Amino acid sequence: MWQITALLGVALTVSVGGFKLYYDKSEAEKETMAIQLRQAADNQAILESSIAKQNKELLDQEARTQAVLNRINVLSDENRQAQQEVESIRQKFAKHNMDVLSLRKPKLIEKIINKGTKGVLNDLEIITNPTP
Repeated sequence: MWQITALLGVALTVSVGGFKLYYDKSEAEKETMAIQLRQAADNQAILESSIAKQNKELLDQEARTQAVLNRINVLSDENRQAQQEVESIRQKFAKHNMDVLSLRKPKLIEKIINKGTKGVLNDLEIITNPTP
């Protein structure tokens, strides 16, 4: 009978030892999983903040792009108006051929040129006058 008791004691010791190993292994796995869970939560928080930052930067970039496009449109309109003015002036000068006009009416052209030259010289005197 003592053999059965010894055998049951050994079986109980082996069972308790096996349970202890299983328990320790399970606790280690739980601790590892807890660490991984905390790391995953931290990574998720970092990812969410990074996504929020990128979304904000994207919205800012879209606003800057829209402002640039608006400015380009304004400049294009101004350029178009300037081109129209240049074309208008070209047409006026095309109508008034100075060579032909100076041959037909030399006194008129001389008077206009002398008046313009006098005005420019007066402006130069005013600009270069050292006394205010």
